[in-house]
Amino acid sequence: MFSSTTPITTMTLASLCGLVLFVGYLSPGKLASKRIKHYHTTARSSAMVIHNGTVYLSGQVGKERTQINQDSQALDGDITSQTQETLAKIDKLLAEAGIDKTKIISTNIWLKDIKSDFAPMNIVWNDWVAGCGSTKGVRACVESAMARPTILVEIQVVAAL
Repeated sequence: MFSSTTPITTMTLASLCGLVLFVGYLSPGKLASKRIKHYHTTARSSAMVIHNGTVYLSGQVGKERTQINQDSQALDGDITSQTQETLAKIDKLLAEAGIDKTKIISTNIWLKDIKSDFAPMNIVWNDWVAGCGSTKGVRACVESAMARPTILVEIQVVAAL
């Protein structure tokens, strides 16, 4: 490539520096930091993925329990209990990543019925983020049809390590 008679020019020096930087980027230590880590993976998706200092949670839902009222009619878990359970699952996943809700960058919330469920969901949400001070991430909340009729709320989070 180079002989002892090849003059070292600025262009040659820049090329060599670029090669050194590129090789340094591909070193095993650097490649390890670029790997994607998957957690709680099923046939369909992972509950959590960590890549390049960012934690991505899939949409989380609470338990879909069926309760029986006095008239023997089935009542699904209400929005308050489903929101509490969903946020508890998020807390657990974030803890597994070594962080907490103060590291949340972005949250997406889907409600089955935004007219009736927005206010009670927000009561639970506000209690949950109360300890975050000024470190609350951005949030969007919309109404959406859910995968199953008993799901009232689904929450997806992106956080920083």
